[in-house]
Amino acid sequence: MKTLLHIVSIVCVSMLTAIAQDFTLAQFLNVQSATRATFSPAGTEIAYLANISGAPQVWKTFDHPGPTTQLTFEDDGVEGAWWSPVDRSQMIVAASRGGSEKSKLYMMNPGLSPLVPLTPIDNEGIYRFGAWSPDGTIICYSTNARNGIDFDVYEHHLTEIEPRLIYDGGGSLSASQYSADNRYLIIRRDMSNVNSDLLLYDRESGLTKLLTEHTGDEFFGDAYFDQSGRNIIARSNRGREFIGIASYSIESGQWTWLETPEAEVDMLTVAPDGSGYAFVVNDKGLSRFYYNNLAKERRIEGYRFPDGIIRDMTFSPDSKHMAISFGHATKPFDLWIYEPFSDKLYQLTSSATGGVPMQLFVAPEVVEYESFDKLKIPAFFYKPLNAPAKCPVIIAIHGGPESQAQPDLSGLFQYWLYNGYAILEPNVRGSSGFGKTFLSLDNVHRRMDSVKDLEYAAKWLGGRKDIDKSKIVLFGGSYGGFMVLSGLTTYPDLFAAGIDVVGISNFVTFLENTGKYRKALREAEYGSLATDREFLESISPLNQVDKIKAPLFVIQGANDPRVPQSEADQMVEAIRERGGVVEYMLFEDEGHGLRKTENKIEAYTKVVEFLNQHVKGQQ
Repeated sequence: MKTLLHIVSIVCVSMLTAIAQDFTLAQFLNVQSATRATFSPAGTEIAYLANISGAPQVWKTFDHPGPTTQLTFEDDGVEGAWWSPVDRSQMIVAASRGGSEKSKLYMMNPGLSPLVPLTPIDNEGIYRFGAWSPDGTIICYSTNARNGIDFDVYEHHLTEIEPRLIYDGGGSLSASQYSADNRYLIIRRDMSNVNSDLLLYDRESGLTKLLTEHTGDEFFGDAYFDQSGRNIIARSNRGREFIGIASYSIESGQWTWLETPEAEVDMLTVAPDGSGYAFVVNDKGLSRFYYNNLAKERRIEGYRFPDGIIRDMTFSPDSKHMAISFGHATKPFDLWIYEPFSDKLYQLTSSATGGVPMQLFVAPEVVEYESFDKLKIPAFFYKPLNAPAKCPVIIAIHGGPESQAQPDLSGLFQYWLYNGYAILEPNVRGSSGFGKTFLSLDNVHRRMDSVKDLEYAAKWLGGRKDIDKSKIVLFGGSYGGFMVLSGLTTYPDLFAAGIDVVGISNFVTFLENTGKYRKALREAEYGSLATDREFLESISPLNQVDKIKAPLFVIQGANDPRVPQSEADQMVEAIRERGGVVEYMLFEDEGHGLRKTENKIEAYTKVVEFLNQHVKGQQ
């Protein structure tokens, strides 16, 4: 019988062998994932998205660990799949081309037929899938095909050729869920990422009613009918600091709180048979899973997932199973199955890690640092396993800005860690997950306060004995890309280099050129061109480009509908005109960020060479 000491010795030798072996960037970037599950009508099969082939495709497996089958083979991958609740041979798939995000909807017989268009494929419209009707005869969706701005809601009766327009009230509309009797449909309208409404469409009268009249910013989302079809359960922060869960009575028009934790509820899903609901509470970036079993009057709290992230979850049509996509900094996202009535939990898929041993992956430490105004900024700090005496460090800034850094597995991060870089992921002010007040601290004229949070992140790092404060790099995408550019222009002597992925260089040109359907949503966060143009010009990195001293690497997708190519082009041109150091990679088949594994490998190979030269001093 092996002793504990012998077992520990074997583990240590295995780990040292793995560290000594040379693993490539391509291997780290081939870390796979399984997300966005959808159940077959019988609940015995599950389709999901996986990037095994290099782009997200639909794969299928059973409700127990076993063989998997690839169902779609689209060059640019797919965005989602939704199985019919009654007919196994019908599945809706959403896909776009070249990163354009102009999704079209298709019908597919899983594994037996190619994608058949349900919506026009030759127009510029975006088609957002909503839901299947419970009897499987109707689908609903929203589209901005009418004017490129407003999303109208349609029903498509599958026995008919043409869809039916049911609501064109304007704005960014999304169809949500049908009641069990098919009478009602929930519609959501987004005024910004933090301000939304729920509407109720009555299919008998043809009328649509606003359920959430309010002033100021209030959030409503993840709305579901209960089994009776007369109550709606949804996430909201109506009158609260944190998002909770509330129930709305269609008859009385009253809201009643069901869950009011002193933390954000990130996610909610309700059992189709009304037997319970599951939700996820955000614990400083980590996911805590809860299940309220109404049938057994039992609440499952602090469930046995380890520290990590739940990305999505859904019920089977018979409510007997839930598919949950779970991962963390040292483990890829995989599907887990939870059985509410037996309280059983098991892992369904096992995503590969490109041949990189998982013991090489580094989990972060949860830290806080103090900013200029004494505000505590939460962050995740990763330290390399084979750390030098003083590490170079990458400050990785999330996008949004109404998003949140969470400790999920990034192959790129782990490769940097493997090569001796530390990583700090701050949730600067304006990040979600910490309540309404923290979320609003960077709005409009307070934008540069979030950039100051980067200055104090660098100061915190500079105070550590294990960090080389002369080798601090900024990395970020989208709004995080703006933060990179703004950090380099505002604090030119603080950072050694910057990596900007699809970042905003000028808020005015960004708002002028972003997708028309997005302009109002983004002005609500950044400021209006009509009233805030002068301020937006004053904080735009492009207008302060002469201050940049650090070398910069820029990555851009040519088909980006959010931050258009012109934002990267003008920044690169301005730096080159001034004799600055900038490298630029443009991908003709990508949009808002890099989606294809082959493109990631090409881009980040160059980024590694760039960092080796300009930060590590290696030629």
